[in-house]
Amino acid sequence: MRGKKLKRYFILLAVIGLLIFFHYLSFLQPVENFVFKISRPILVKFYSGSSYIRNTFSAQTEKRDLSKLLDDKENEVNRLIAENAKLKYIEEENEILRQFLKFSKEQDKILIVGNILSRGSLISDSYEKNIIIDKGKSAGINLGAPALNSQGIVIGKVVEAKDDSAEICLITNSECKIAAALQNNEKTVGIASGQHGLTIKMDFIPQTVALNEGDIVVTSGLEPNIPRGMVIGKISKIDKESNELWQSATIEPLLNFDNLVVVSVLIK
Repeated sequence: MRGKKLKRYFILLAVIGLLIFFHYLSFLQPVENFVFKISRPILVKFYSGSSYIRNTFSAQTEKRDLSKLLDDKENEVNRLIAENAKLKYIEEENEILRQFLKFSKEQDKILIVGNILSRGSLISDSYEKNIIIDKGKSAGINLGAPALNSQGIVIGKVVEAKDDSAEICLITNSECKIAAALQNNEKTVGIASGQHGLTIKMDFIPQTVALNEGDIVVTSGLEPNIPRGMVIGKISKIDKESNELWQSATIEPLLNFDNLVVVSVLIK
């Protein structure tokens, strides 16, 4: 059995050797040409089909690679946008803190800086919003203390203080009243209170006092915890009736309360 296999093996090798020998002597060229002529259409179709499959596979691979690359780039752009927004917020916050520090040093006052946690009142059902900050009694904040923006302008006063939070009644709130004074020769005093969450009104100004639009209104110092001379706003309108004992003035705030993010409370 084994001998037959070896015999077949040698015969096969001999045939292959003869074919190679005849090929180099060109004895098989007519046969080869005939076989090539017959098989040529099949070879062309096979090559075309394999080329189409190869090109299609390559295009699909490139498309997937390009799609993945675009997704990666989009994710990177979104990450950079978020990082840039965060850095911009930190930069703006740092600038506000620098302004608070500058005001504190120039005025020799102690300020407690707090972030606004929410807008709304915990102790009142008024529609005019107050603000709540993340600092309270544990930081030294007490009732009646004035709240300021980074330029030292009065925005209101503390009406509720807990250990780690405080509620500030905005000066534009009608429930917020602050002892005020005009920066005139008479140093006229009165009461400043909010109007509908938009402006401030100063009442009980004697008729004999000359008022002018643009006059600056400051704190009078006639109430505890709020020193004299802190800016509240400027007069934008004067209400004066000849048959009345008093006149009043509408005060325009010198800031946009909607833009407040960080505030400070004066404790000394």
